[in-house]
Amino acid sequence: MKYVRLYGFDHKRTQAQFEVAWGELQQAIPKRKGSVVLGVAEDRLLLDGVPLEAGHAERGFARLLNAAGLTSIQFSNQVSVEEFENLVHAFSFSGSKAEDFASRIKAAFPDNQGSIRINEVKFIASDSAGVSAAAQIASQSLNPEFKDWLNDPTKLVQLIAAAEGAHGRSPADGQTSITLPEHDAISTRAKEIPFPLTEKETINALRLLTRFGELGAESAPKPELIGLELHHSEENIRTTVLQMLDELSAYGQSHKIEKPILMRAAEQMAIRYALERFETGELKVNAVHKLLEEMSRQTANLRKILSVQEDKMSKAGMLVESHADLLDRMFWAELPETSKKKTLLSEDAACVPARNVRQYVELLLQRRDRETASAVLHSYAQQVTSKDPEYRARVAGGLTHLADLFSVVEGTLLADTVQKLGEALGKESDPEIEALLGAAFVRLGSEANKRKQYRAVAQACETMEYLASRRPTLAKELRSRIGVEGRLPEFLEAALNETRVPPELVGVLRRNSEAAAEHLAERFFRSMRREECDRIVELVQELGPSANDCLREMLKAGPQRQAVSSVGLLSRLDVPGLLELLPLRLPEWNRFYHDVIVRQIAYGAAPDRGRTLLEVLEILDAAVVPQALDEIGMSGDRTAAPPLIVMAAAGEAEGRSALLQLKAIEALGRLREPDAVPVLRSLFEAKKMFKWQHHRELRIAAAQALAKIDPRYATQIMAESGLESGELAIGPLDCAPACPWVRQRRYERIVLRKAVPATISSSWGKSMLSVRELSLGGGMGTKDDTLRIGSEAELDIQVGMRHVRAQVLLRRARVNEVGFEFVDTDLESRHRLRHLLMDSLEHAPEGRNGKWKYDRRS
Repeated sequence: MKYVRLYGFDHKRTQAQFEVAWGELQQAIPKRKGSVVLGVAEDRLLLDGVPLEAGHAERGFARLLNAAGLTSIQFSNQVSVEEFENLVHAFSFSGSKAEDFASRIKAAFPDNQGSIRINEVKFIASDSAGVSAAAQIASQSLNPEFKDWLNDPTKLVQLIAAAEGAHGRSPADGQTSITLPEHDAISTRAKEIPFPLTEKETINALRLLTRFGELGAESAPKPELIGLELHHSEENIRTTVLQMLDELSAYGQSHKIEKPILMRAAEQMAIRYALERFETGELKVNAVHKLLEEMSRQTANLRKILSVQEDKMSKAGMLVESHADLLDRMFWAELPETSKKKTLLSEDAACVPARNVRQYVELLLQRRDRETASAVLHSYAQQVTSKDPEYRARVAGGLTHLADLFSVVEGTLLADTVQKLGEALGKESDPEIEALLGAAFVRLGSEANKRKQYRAVAQACETMEYLASRRPTLAKELRSRIGVEGRLPEFLEAALNETRVPPELVGVLRRNSEAAAEHLAERFFRSMRREECDRIVELVQELGPSANDCLREMLKAGPQRQAVSSVGLLSRLDVPGLLELLPLRLPEWNRFYHDVIVRQIAYGAAPDRGRTLLEVLEILDAAVVPQALDEIGMSGDRTAAPPLIVMAAAGEAEGRSALLQLKAIEALGRLREPDAVPVLRSLFEAKKMFKWQHHRELRIAAAQALAKIDPRYATQIMAESGLESGELAIGPLDCAPACPWVRQRRYERIVLRKAVPATISSSWGKSMLSVRELSLGGGMGTKDDTLRIGSEAELDIQVGMRHVRAQVLLRRARVNEVGFEFVDTDLESRHRLRHLLMDSLEHAPEGRNGKWKYDRRS
């Protein structure tokens, strides 16, 4: 549209953009028998019921469609490039009046019979009885070229009265001076006083107003001719016309209305006549708008001259509502509330424009009358199963405008409407109506997603399952457009923050068990708090066996990132399945994922997780085994103790590092395993000649484990061991059941009294490190350069003239900061590390459990 207005349709830039738009339209239209619907709801565009991103251009286009009385444009899969070209030409009009735009559209697509259908906001049913001669006369009563004095209601009434007096009629005879009650709004008076004229009299009254306009349009108006016209008219007609002019005169004085009084009088005459016929039952609701539209169509040229206000709005670049829509609003506003309610609760509710339904329902909601509002919306939505195809089409279009109201009204209304739409979709044979019903279904489903009305979302899922058995292609298309699966993470986050998971949400998750299981596994993977993990486990349990099957399938055949995310939940819910599948996948993955798996099993917090880790210990990467042993000790699972006792015993097995023996000793202490006491005492007390047989670091670990198993050993240890109290004070931490975090520190972290230099060596090179925090398990430091480092490295910490050397796994922290975890070291380096920590505590006790602010300039 923009390119056509700027360059013309034949310009090469316009042609290039046209080809792009045509190609996108071809891709958007489904290949199956059907169509795509571009609709509008308030100031948002909808594509098959899905709201589009609302930029300035989109909102302007939506307002244009609304003002022109168009609800949607429907493209069938038979659309031709010529028809699309006609549409572009129609949209590229240069005026700003919506009525002109609507006329161009209708002229481009007469009778709405092509592959592009223009759906109007109003329902226009064929009822010839509704279009009477009165409408024709009303269309002729608004004549052009009025003089300024005709815009002044008081002068006009005085002119008519003077003209009557010139022909010998007294005010009493001619009723030019009429005593009226207090002048309230015209609509109030119209409701209270029946319209006194018959159809023939209404025709003559409109002709009289037409004659007034003709006489006023002359260059030298003659009042006596107006009086002559009144003199020749019937008394009932004359009384009604003068009374209406007087009424409008008083109302216009108090409200400063710019529209000429004769135009307003003709409009009121036609509306009151239509109201009277409607109230008496002579005029059906589905014929009201056609009567008003016919009048608007006949007066198009006249209104272009008379509509001063419209011209001002047009010059200002504002969209002007079509005259037919204006009259329709006036008719609805003057309709008594009882008649509105009766109409909206009837089988003809589909004939009422959606915006009028919205207006009435919003009024009911303001009054807190939710029961009536629900009844009105229910009655309107029921028409999607009507036998009349026009009713079904119009209600489907109207539902896209009313979707938010269905979600506001409490109860099961939204869910029931979604179900009704699904039934209509399953039975619909007309592809064009099917597209409109599909757009409405998507709009209501999206609204249910947005408002988190889980009952309606579950109903939408159930409906799509029902459609999948009948029309699988349609069901697949609707599912992707509603996007329930994409909103599951949002639903899960809301549920985790509530004290109780809504049962309706569980129903939604069960109907999307595969996607729900994937999202829950991913959420569990990212959870840092124990409470969150427990809630996620409860949710998966409520989903039943299908969720477990999905998790098993993820681990068995999913990509490695997805497969690893399922391990935590399976370690809690299906240990046999985990132990069956995990050994088959572990050899495929690198050290990073082995590390993640150990963490995930620990996060699962299953009572038997220690045994689970032991089952996979031989398959794990060697660098991850120390961490796994720590987690076995933290698990509290004493069934894992026998293998640990073997690992802790003296006499290393081939290929086992001293650090693993030390970790096994610490794990036994954490587990408080009494059966380990003989082995631990042997390690602690054994001597060779006059020296202790085992390394001091092993003896310290054994002493700490014995003290945890039986505190009575603590006194004996201090008396006979020769160990320092400071050495025994720094040891492994126990599991804290009340800790809110899934990951607990395995060793106490100490802030050093001053930074110590270290070197990191990896396949990427060397990097200098300033270490400020340390524990027996790892630490944190700051790099002095931007050298890239891998996940594994050799660490060399300089302590005076000695060195602490270890193999570490690197953990990313802040910029230029690195966390590291010891995965292998010799016992001598471990002992030096212990004394470094002892020295820091001795000179700076506040460093225990302290926190460094990571000020890299200090």
